[in-house]
Amino acid sequence: MRASAQQGVNNALSRIEQRDGELRAWSHVDAEGAGRQAAGIGSDAPLAGLAIGVKDIIDVAGMPCELGSPIHRGRVPAHDAALVAELKSLGAVVIGKTVTTELAFLHPGPTRNPHDLTRSPGGSSSGSAAAVADRHVDAALGTQTAGSLLRPASFCGVVGFKPTHGRFSLAGVKSCSPSLDTIGWIAKDVATAALIHDALTGAATAVTAGRVAFTRTTYWERSEAAVRKAFEALAARMGWHEATGPAQELEALHMAIMRFEMCRELATERLQFAGQLSAMMRDFLDPAIVPAGQYVAALEARASVDIEAIFDGADIIATPAALGEAPLFGSTGDASFNRFPSLLGLPAIAIPFARGDNGLPLGLQLVARRHAEPLLLATAREIERRIVWRPSGEGR
Repeated sequence: MRASAQQGVNNALSRIEQRDGELRAWSHVDAEGAGRQAAGIGSDAPLAGLAIGVKDIIDVAGMPCELGSPIHRGRVPAHDAALVAELKSLGAVVIGKTVTTELAFLHPGPTRNPHDLTRSPGGSSSGSAAAVADRHVDAALGTQTAGSLLRPASFCGVVGFKPTHGRFSLAGVKSCSPSLDTIGWIAKDVATAALIHDALTGAATAVTAGRVAFTRTTYWERSEAAVRKAFEALAARMGWHEATGPAQELEALHMAIMRFEMCRELATERLQFAGQLSAMMRDFLDPAIVPAGQYVAALEARASVDIEAIFDGADIIATPAALGEAPLFGSTGDASFNRFPSLLGLPAIAIPFARGDNGLPLGLQLVARRHAEPLLLATAREIERRIVWRPSGEGR
């Protein structure tokens, strides 16, 4: 049973006060505002008792939204992003804003991994993943353009959920790459991820899990040996058959589309505030690297991808969610496994399934066809039920 709205807020604020001094998952906490929200929520609201964080590229009325960049310091939106407004109407209480990497890209913010403070939580939804993993809140909104929901979830040992591209409105969300950007959430478990989905859509999660096939993908040799061993053992235990999986060229298509669109969408930052960008961001936002013709060709190639061939008769494709354990602080990791669902707009979920050589979480990525979120969540729930997984430091 979930706590009441006020209990949920009190629990979150207490945990943040205890832990966030070293974790630094939050860019802004609004204790008074959260209390006011909670006071107006009835116990029968679908999400009553759910305290959430919101990634700091997503607008919340009256709270700073600085996008992880000094360029936007002091920016306070007057209105909620569309999805934030919907969640509030369903009874969720926004505790505050979670740290994002610079403009939702690769340059890391201050957030640490709660499993090991010398490690990265991933990016760009770094604060959201860390806050959920450290039990500040049960869920937090994030976004994904490449792997910004699934990879942090994998590194932090929590659930990352990326819906079908376009499933939920991006109004009030900083645009990076419109044909790739997707708003989703990070949650403590599959049940919480499904609760939010079902409340927003009115579509109950499917009862029966789908047929799963696994693929090593062309990124297999880049991954750590512990990931390969644990993933193959899980596939064998579950009885999954092997599928061919996505073609190698999809990674290059994704990168071309993302780079061109980010150069366009971040033109103000690139042209007027270049001195306030990190060197990493300035280098990436070089419009000469991906000319318009290459971008158009990448869009056309994406449109011709045979998605059914990737699934090879299965309902769900399983891959690792990341190349390995969380890297040392200073890197946000590699999104190779996450690029194909982002490129193709497919719904995907990451769940923890094993530990690596250093005892840190390893994540499993499950990908479904477009708009098959209920089946994806049911499958993830069944796999989660069969996996023996306990967060390290439970009870801290």
